[in-house]
Amino acid sequence: MSDFAGVPLTETQAAALREADIVDPTPCQRAAMSVILAGQHCVLQSGTGTGKTLAYLLPVLQRLANDAASRAVIVAPSSELAIQISNVARRYKPEAVSVAAVVAGASHKKTRERLQKSTQLVVGSPGRILELYSQRKLKNVTTLVLDEPDPILVGETPRALSEILSRPEPKVQLVVVGATLGPKTKSLLAEVTGESAVRLSIEADAPLQQQILHYFVPVGGDRREVDLLRFIEQQACQQAIVFVSEPRHIGHLFRYLTERAVRPVTLSDERTKQQRRAALDAFSAGKARVLVTTDAAARGIDVPAIDWVLHYGLPSSAPAYVHRAGRTGRAGRNGTSVSFVTQRELPILQSFAKQLRIACPAFPRR
Repeated sequence: MSDFAGVPLTETQAAALREADIVDPTPCQRAAMSVILAGQHCVLQSGTGTGKTLAYLLPVLQRLANDAASRAVIVAPSSELAIQISNVARRYKPEAVSVAAVVAGASHKKTRERLQKSTQLVVGSPGRILELYSQRKLKNVTTLVLDEPDPILVGETPRALSEILSRPEPKVQLVVVGATLGPKTKSLLAEVTGESAVRLSIEADAPLQQQILHYFVPVGGDRREVDLLRFIEQQACQQAIVFVSEPRHIGHLFRYLTERAVRPVTLSDERTKQQRRAALDAFSAGKARVLVTTDAAARGIDVPAIDWVLHYGLPSSAPAYVHRAGRTGRAGRNGTSVSFVTQRELPILQSFAKQLRIACPAFPRR
């Protein structure tokens, strides 16, 4: 039996790593795996595309294999990310460990069918996970993972999680991973873990600065879709994610790009779970050239071959820019993030760039 950053591997797991062309642990995996395997509270902040999912999944799966009576729960901000994490977990899990995904939009009957008393790893969206806790269907949970916590900690969720984590038995290991950690995340950590959490901030492997080029394209406010299409065609973008800031722009762009044979698909909160899944599958398979979306897809969605992220509308903040741009430059690849901005919007983008310590010049003209 070999090991990966201190985590023992079965031959099946080692083969899965080889199939994914993963030879050596990333810096964040080296830093976090032994801490999580030891059962310590862990806070891991590392750039997008640096291998955070495996950094917690492999040690959590090993802990479950070592204790068949225990459970782990992973909370993700969106159904798409939860399903993606559960698929990765199934790929790397020891044979004896069972996995279930419970997400918004799934029927309660299907959830009951997936979630058995013997299910050790449960991955889900916040609403469904808290619902299962309130129904007392998540017993013997010894590890709770918050993957990209900032959008999770809204409404009553922080209070509910704080109550769960403060229960005397069983003691729950808290693992928090994200590219950005906002005030609500820091407040929950201070309340629940105090100084006991091992805090890891990994800057040695920062794709935002090292593997992603950042540019802007000046546009006129009433010609933005024309400028976007011209850019896609001139740069021969084979696959690009286009982020809009207002949901109403999704339908307009879909019609405009479809009429010009660009083959777009869309992703938004207004679409059903099945429609979102079909759009992502088509895009991942290369059947669609452009994915038009709001920030619903910005956190954690992993489509490795994306070379272009195009900001049709600016994000709301520098951290939001991180998660958008981080859909490219993943797993050692290079990528390009381009913002389409008016003269009035340019100072906002320049402010983001200053905060994030990135250069963001005008896109070079041919």
